Amino acid sequence: MIKILMLVNWKVEKAEKPPKGKQPPDYIVEGEDYWFFRYFRDKVQVDVIDISSYPWLEKLESKKLKFYIWQTIRAIPKLGKYDLVLSHGAQSGVMLCLWRRLFKGRYKHVLFDIGSFNSAAEQGGALKLMQFASKSLDGMIYHTSEQKKYYEKCFPWLLSKSQFIPFGTDSLFFKPEDEEENGEKPEKETILCVGYQKRDWDTLIAAYHKFVNVLQQEREKCPEVEKFPKLLFIGRDSYGALQQIELPLEAEIETTPYVPLEELLKRIRMAEFCVLPLENFNYSFGQMTLLQQMALGKAVITANVPSMADYAKDRENALLYEAGNAEQLCERMLELYKDKELRESLGKQAAEYVKDEHNEEKMAVMIEDFIKKVMQGV
Repeated sequence: MIKILMLVNWKVEKAEKPPKGKQPPDYIVEGEDYWFFRYFRDKVQVDVIDISSYPWLEKLESKKLKFYIWQTIRAIPKLGKYDLVLSHGAQSGVMLCLWRRLFKGRYKHVLFDIGSFNSAAEQGGALKLMQFASKSLDGMIYHTSEQKKYYEKCFPWLLSKSQFIPFGTDSLFFKPEDEEENGEKPEKETILCVGYQKRDWDTLIAAYHKFVNVLQQEREKCPEVEKFPKLLFIGRDSYGALQQIELPLEAEIETTPYVPLEELLKRIRMAEFCVLPLENFNYSFGQMTLLQQMALGKAVITANVPSMADYAKDRENALLYEAGNAEQLCERMLELYKDKELRESLGKQAAEYVKDEHNEEKMAVMIEDFIKKVMQGV
């Protein structure tokens, strides 16, 4: 049985039973398989070290350093007990990579490269550090196929050691609501944007401004439109730019910070549709939000950027727009808002797509096969 130590770049709760309102990556129950490992065909032993540290050090690591020192220090004395270390994100992997340049050890080290190391930077001291450190890796997994172009240019020695594995979400946890079970269908009243960072709010606000103006002009043709949907941002408690924007009278924008998972699911289900406004970066971000909303049966409009290319198919399971193009985003928003049949068909197709193609079990099997190759030195 392979013994695995996983270093994750978030906090993990240890619990006696699955805590209410948390996803499997965010907790570990003693005696039960962690996260996607529950789908492995062969039994493995998995221990997890998260980023928990002293409050002042956590702040320094997350805000300034952008990698986790204390996590690696906690891991080093235990390394001899494991066959494999999995680092989720370069923040949780770079220090161990540097350690292994000096002290190799018998264990293998595989990195889930979420952010193309240093946000796909092609020059600078941080890139040189990442290049030096990465040469100790035994394997690498990435969730955005376009990242391969970056590796070809800046990390060619990793190409033979890496594999693109599509991200998969928990389709057992995130699933469309059974409306009959609840007795009645909740009123849809918002256009929803979820995200705590790396969201192009400016473009979405500009598009919403145009969206409301168009509806105002069409009010005589659409007398049934009495109240326009508000734009709800979940992820920030305020947005300074809103104070400088003069919105139409009927427009309403609301911002709210982090909400518990159960509340988030409720907000997603109650939304008319969701918008995922992303900027054009060549690394993995936004995929979890997209797939969760799709799995819940919600129609989503998203920017056509590299991180979405393997997941969002225009007019098959989502609507796409050119990143930064407020005019085009507005057109997509109007199209979805006016066409209930399109909203419902896209949502249904999206849920089926995630269930069939981007589920957690499928991802886990691919990860397991890759790990076996790494352990065999293939």
